[in-house]
Amino acid sequence: MATETKKVKKSKPTGPTTLDLVVKAIAALNDPKGSSGIAIKKQIKSTGVERSSVFVNKALKRGVTTGVLKQVKGTGASGTFKLDTANAKKAEQEKAKKQKAAQRKKDLKEKQQKKKSEAKAKKDAKKKTVATKKPSKKPATKKTAKKKPAAKPKKAVKPRKPAAKKPAKKTSPKKKTAKKPAKKAASKKK
Repeated sequence: MATETKKVKKSKPTGPTTLDLVVKAIAALNDPKGSSGIAIKKQIKSTGVERSSVFVNKALKRGVTTGVLKQVKGTGASGTFKLDTANAKKAEQEKAKKQKAAQRKKDLKEKQQKKKSEAKAKKDAKKKTVATKKPSKKPATKKTAKKKPAAKPKKAVKPRKPAAKKPAKKTSPKKKTAKKPAKKAASKKK
């Protein structure tokens, strides 16, 4: 019995994203000069959520590039960070739009699958009704084979005159070089 392998979809992590945790930590710290990366990591740990510092650093960089965070000092993941409230609202609205679009797309796929399954069910039902119908009393007709394309009309074949027979050539016996001396010896004895 053959075993079928099923593709396992990777489940998305539950809970807020690391960037969301960073934004909440900065808002909770409420430092007017900006919050450092270390302070942000400590605040995230104090909420009871375990996140690796690598992921927090990536979230800080991504927050700066997307405009959710504003880097006051430093470069990369080092330095101090503030919330960029104007860009944060825009980013939040864009995120909501993307989620709505993804939900619409998902609903559309489900609707199409439902239509396909209904159409298939109707088709199967028709096949069953055709199979259960009683055969008519008419004699069965043979199925016609595929028609071959019409053959091209052949040219009229002219009868050929029999060719004059050529006289058969007389074949001369092949000479055998190895036995020649023996024949000569035999012919002398006569």
